[in-house]
Amino acid sequence: MSQNPLVRKKLRSRFETVKLLESGGSGNTYLLSGARRKRHEYSLARKTLRNRFEIVKHLGSGGSGDTYLAIDLDLPGRPHCVVKHFQPKDTNPAVLPIAKSLFDREAEVLYQLGNNHDQIPRLFAHFNEDGDFYLVQEFIDGHALTQEIVPGQPLSENTVLNLLKDILEVLSFVHQNNIIHRDIKPQNLMRRHSDQKIVLIDFGSIKKIGALGAGLTISVGTPGYMPSEQAKGKPKLCSDIYAVGMIGIQALTGLMPEQLQEDPNTGKLLWRNQALVSDALANILDTMVCDRYNQRYQSAAEALQALNSDVALSESLQSTGINQNSDDIYFLSYKNFLLLLGIGLGAITSLIVLVLIYTFINTSTSPPNQPTQLNNFREKLLEPGFTNIKVNRQVAKLVANRGVYKSNSTIAKTTKEEIEP
Repeated sequence: MSQNPLVRKKLRSRFETVKLLESGGSGNTYLLSGARRKRHEYSLARKTLRNRFEIVKHLGSGGSGDTYLAIDLDLPGRPHCVVKHFQPKDTNPAVLPIAKSLFDREAEVLYQLGNNHDQIPRLFAHFNEDGDFYLVQEFIDGHALTQEIVPGQPLSENTVLNLLKDILEVLSFVHQNNIIHRDIKPQNLMRRHSDQKIVLIDFGSIKKIGALGAGLTISVGTPGYMPSEQAKGKPKLCSDIYAVGMIGIQALTGLMPEQLQEDPNTGKLLWRNQALVSDALANILDTMVCDRYNQRYQSAAEALQALNSDVALSESLQSTGINQNSDDIYFLSYKNFLLLLGIGLGAITSLIVLVLIYTFINTSTSPPNQPTQLNNFREKLLEPGFTNIKVNRQVAKLVANRGVYKSNSTIAKTTKEEIEP
């Protein structure tokens, strides 16, 4: 009977595979299980380590031990911190030294990276007490990305793009120090509440390039986020890129990694038809999760550069589209203006022509002696002018005949007397 995906996810989170590959040998596989977790779960409750770190509550368990929330009694304000208790669940003699090596290496890397990058927890202490080993690190007040990347709830492309950039920025610093994280997944990525930045946690599975001999290789990781070369015990920097790409696809589709189908011939993940994504970002994600490691981006910096180029190209295309739309709107407005202007001029011209035609027809059809409307209008307009001209001519004629220059009042009087009879 098939298991529910959420059940499978919960079960896988309690297991860590450690595979020993002897050079030339077949190797053995061991499971570091959390089946006996309850026996140790509250063994440190309210205990104070080194008279400084007071255990508050149990946070979780892993293959190499338990994790607790504690209070630092030595610092002002008694801030919280995280205590990792090294206590492997598998007592196989072959597993113990490997787990102890990973635990010590985690402390070394946290001390190296945490003090130089604010998105990696700082190391506060690493000590041995009563035969047990402890690691104390900075407590990150935030939430895991499992609260943002929820099954069945795809995220928008812009949200996923910003998320990938945030993850790759901190991972670039890790890769610059030749360190492979080997367990990048939503559970190990915290969103810090104070500044909303992504913090990369859980360096218990890291590997420093060149740290292990050729005869012994450790395979550590989480199924679904672990590429084939890492499962074979040969992780590379680009193995972390595969995990980041799977997180991006999971966020875009709302599907868990085990729910994605593969092309049986090429092994390529089939996911594009289940997401609303541009070809540019989809191509970048396909490159990140390519089955062949030499065809992926070889480091976080290279993948981040590809994403930034995609963003710049998208913004450029968007800006070009806006300018094109503005030009189209202006051209359309200009065309509409010319159209309205032509309609207006045509209407006025047509009106004038109709008036002229009506006047011409009305004039031509009237009897010769019958005044037309045009003649009446003309007589009313010009009659006062013609009368004044006639009077002025008579006055001028009288003045010329008499040869006498009179004042304006005399001329007016004389003119009145002459005109009245």
